[in-house]
Amino acid sequence: MNHSSRSASLLTLLCVFLSLAGGAQVNSVEFGKNRVQYKKFKWKYYQTENFNTYFSQNGLELGKYVAQIAEKELPQIEEFVEYGLQRRANVVLYNNFEDLQQSNIGLGIDWQATGGVTRLVNNKMLVYYDANKNNLRRQVRQGIAQILVQNLLFGDDLGEFAANQTLLDLPRWLTDGYVSYVAEPWSTELDDQLKSALMSGNYNNFYQLAFEKPGLAGHAFWYYIANKYGANKPTYLLYLARIYRNLNSATQKIAKKKFKDVLRDFMTEEQALYFKDIRGRRIVPKGQLSVTNEIGKKDYIRFNANPLPRSFTYAVTEYKQGKYSVVLHENFTSRKTLLEFGTRNREDEINPNLPILAWDNKGTRLAVVYTEKGKLKFFVYDLVRRIKIDRQEWKQFDQVQDIKYMLNQNTLIVSAVRSGQSDIYVYNIEKQTYEQVTNDVFDDLDASFVTFPNKTGIIYASNRPSAGAVSADTSMPSQRFNVFLVDNWNKSEFKQISQLTNLKFGNARFPSPYNVTHFTFVSDENGINNRYAGFFTTQKAGLDTLVFIGDEVLRNPAQKEVDSLLREWKKTDIDSVGYFATSNDSAYVFPLTNYQSGLLETRTAGDNTLVSEVTRQGDYKYLYRLKVDENTLRRRNVTAQPTEYVRKLRERERLASTGLNAQQARLDTAKKSQTDFFQSEFEPEKRDSSRAAVGQVF
Repeated sequence: MNHSSRSASLLTLLCVFLSLAGGAQVNSVEFGKNRVQYKKFKWKYYQTENFNTYFSQNGLELGKYVAQIAEKELPQIEEFVEYGLQRRANVVLYNNFEDLQQSNIGLGIDWQATGGVTRLVNNKMLVYYDANKNNLRRQVRQGIAQILVQNLLFGDDLGEFAANQTLLDLPRWLTDGYVSYVAEPWSTELDDQLKSALMSGNYNNFYQLAFEKPGLAGHAFWYYIANKYGANKPTYLLYLARIYRNLNSATQKIAKKKFKDVLRDFMTEEQALYFKDIRGRRIVPKGQLSVTNEIGKKDYIRFNANPLPRSFTYAVTEYKQGKYSVVLHENFTSRKTLLEFGTRNREDEINPNLPILAWDNKGTRLAVVYTEKGKLKFFVYDLVRRIKIDRQEWKQFDQVQDIKYMLNQNTLIVSAVRSGQSDIYVYNIEKQTYEQVTNDVFDDLDASFVTFPNKTGIIYASNRPSAGAVSADTSMPSQRFNVFLVDNWNKSEFKQISQLTNLKFGNARFPSPYNVTHFTFVSDENGINNRYAGFFTTQKAGLDTLVFIGDEVLRNPAQKEVDSLLREWKKTDIDSVGYFATSNDSAYVFPLTNYQSGLLETRTAGDNTLVSEVTRQGDYKYLYRLKVDENTLRRRNVTAQPTEYVRKLRERERLASTGLNAQQARLDTAKKSQTDFFQSEFEPEKRDSSRAAVGQVF
């Protein structure tokens, strides 16, 4: 079936299901009643050629995205695994992590053993949105890969599955690692995790690593096989293991070695690579060490250092088996638990966003966002009066990704999700009202207020492809985050958005003000999360004109547009005219650090711009308080050398680009030399741009 006919069939199927009455779309299957559910889920679904995508209330737009991305990613994954989907798969989409935690699907399964791959029950994959569609895409890819691999190894029906699972005794880390590898061959985050594990000295052999970190070990094994023996060898090795039912025989074919020898080589070669890679890099930040916490049964997340000078007060979240505790440590003299929430369980999966902590500019108030019984809650702890104030329930948001204080103690900048869309809001604590700053399908995260000479606004990270990218149902986010600046004072829908970074590799996250002329952000462009700075400049570009006619607004319209809209509204004159200033904004970006291991967390707060950084070395996490690095800002003399992983990635992309350019040149030459043997009075038929490739538009 060609692309256009498959697209038409997909669109037809989708239209049929969307045209059904609401009651007919509701999923009638009960997903179990054992776990406490704090809200009633009303399920609807899309049915496309290969997937049923279930979504609940406020999940319509996310459902569209998942249906679209699942169909788009399926062919590439099938080709990689060399196995096709046998029957339509089910995707159960949850709007956030809290909704997923209420799910009864697969209740009783030990998810901890899966090593972090997408949850799969029979042919249902469970995914959730954490305000980052790139993470959602990875979950969908993992789910598809897991379905294909399980069907390939163990069969499609229950009886065949049980029989084959008994005969084929492959380690769980091996199969789950392959699934994770198929979904995402490698990443800077995984590279940093593996480096930290191997450099810690805690693992004498691969089996110790696989026991403690099965997901990481399994994924790294397959990436190692692909790098050393060829990109097609992971799938071939899995095939041989299935045929021979013996890993030694499989690795003898691929590597001419026993399985244990391959694992020994992995440990030796990867450790040597990382020892070489860390040479010339800085071990720790140039700042004041405030806290050292050992990671054991309890983990420590969301570190927030008080921005007051010479203060050693900080807040942190302690996590243990599903339970969260927000703890305030004051100058090494007192420890106060401000909040406890969560339910103890064996699923050692930390909420990707909550709780969120934020200091005000004076360091006298700590704002906290958390979840309780499926509801978003908020309060402020007053350090002077030592009481909680402004207790609120945030019904207006589905989930919150970040908060920061703005200019005073009553105003917050909130990065939040409503109806499956991640945007930026300005929130008034006292009035409990908000103003929406951005409104598009792209993910807008990590917002902070900035003041530069001749320009103020909100700086944030977004996966929008460009500043002027059009927001539509079919718009696909970029797989790369960059830093943008939006004019929040303009109350019209035509807010100016300026792009301040344009990374070729990696992501730019956590932007914030640094000094009068610079902002700072964290990027893994060189393979490690390092701190970068951007020197901001702006020039006035003029005034844009807004023409208001009826309910519509025209921006810098031609006279023909005005006349046409006047006729449409049966008016003889425009209602009003507005103006807003525009500017040409730009930034010169350069690295401030060249760390051995990446930053885990960073926050910026206070009138004096206190920057805090959290790093990890082995089993310890360290919190540092940093001042603005004026010397490096002036000299710009730091070089963040790319890691070995990024070097290989860049080389592959360069070769791929060279190959594509050469192929295009050959095609252009062939076109020029081609002779038209038949003449026609008709123009060549143009491609119908409204009919997209399979999986593109639903």
